Amino acid sequence: MTITFFKQTSTSSRYYTMHDRQGNLFSPYTFTSVWGTVLQSGREKVFTFESHREMEKKLRFLMKKRISSGYKVLYSFSRNAEFTEIFNSIKDQQAG
Repeated sequence: MTITFFKQTSTSSRYYTMHDRQGNLFSPYTFTSVWGTVLQSGREKVFTFESHREMEKKLRFLMKKRISSGYKVLYSFSRNAEFTEIFNSIKDQQAG
């Protein structure tokens, strides 16, 4: 899964991406956040969890935080139907 948010300010564009492309040797429940002014690079943080439920809770929290901070969804993709539903709910919140 991957989802990218963007925020346009008067001086620059800001990006925030979450993806699960980079795994973790010690847990199957992980995702990485990358943020900054350049889409391909920036600051990075890897989140690791004990369960899928914990991971989903953090993922939803960070997405809602971005939307409430003025970010908009630029791109999202997932082969997993569960993540697709989460992405759609975030887009609905953004529109509403």
